[in-house]
Amino acid sequence: MWMLTVAPRGSNFYEPESQSGNKALISDTCETVIFSRSQGPDGHQVVAQRGRETFLVGPAPVRGVVADMNAQMLDIARQLNALILT
Repeated sequence: MWMLTVAPRGSNFYEPESQSGNKALISDTCETVIFSRSQGPDGHQVVAQRGRETFLVGPAPVRGVVADMNAQMLDIARQLNALILT
């Protein structure tokens, strides 16, 4: 089961200037976490991380283009039928 929650301050998935409200999708059946990560001046992207491997989930950020990261995270949560805990 997937759960959409807020990453706690101090965790590897927490960013002070998060555009998604530090939302993270976690699974109780695998070690994968899906979250929004800053790419510096290039913007943010949604990635899945399992161990040391990181995979791009959404479109790559484009410099100067603002994306609604919160909407992207909620859309992915709906696609995974995630339980929303935020």
